[in-house]
Amino acid sequence: MAKQDGRRGAIAAITSLIDSTRSLARTSTVFGDPVTSGATTVVPVARISALNTIGGGTGRVPLSGGDGAGGMGLVRARPAGFLVVSPEGADFQAIRQPAARLVLPLAAITAVAAVRIVSVSVKESRRRKRLELEQGQHQECSQHSV
Repeated sequence: MAKQDGRRGAIAAITSLIDSTRSLARTSTVFGDPVTSGATTVVPVARISALNTIGGGTGRVPLSGGDGAGGMGLVRARPAGFLVVSPEGADFQAIRQPAARLVLPLAAITAVAAVRIVSVSVKESRRRKRLELEQGQHQECSQHSV
C-alpha cells in the first residue's frame, strides 16, 4: 500500500509541474492583458515554447521506500507582434527582430573564416615540416662530404 501512495505522490508532483508550466505559458503572463482605448483594443501576441523534463524511478532496497520522481519546466516567450481590433476591422502588426535575421549569415561567415584559418595553419605546418626535412638532409650531406 505504501508503494502505491508513493507513486501517487510522484505522479501528483509531476502533474503539478506540468500544470504550473502550462499556467505560465500564456501571452498575458509575460506581456500583459489586452489594452482597450475607446472602441480600439490592442492584444499582445507572443511565440511561446514550453518544455517539461520528467524522470522517475523505483528502488529495490528493502525498507527504503525507494520511489521518486523529479522534473523541470521551462517556458520561453518572445514577442511576435500585436493585434489591433477596431470598428474598421482587425490588423496584425509584426514586431521585427533584426538580430534574429543576422544569426545565419554571421554563422556562415564564422564557418568560412574558421575553415580558412585551419587550412592556412595546416599548409604552414606542412611547409615547416618540409623545410625541416630539407635542412636535415642538407646537414647530413655536408657532414658526409667532409
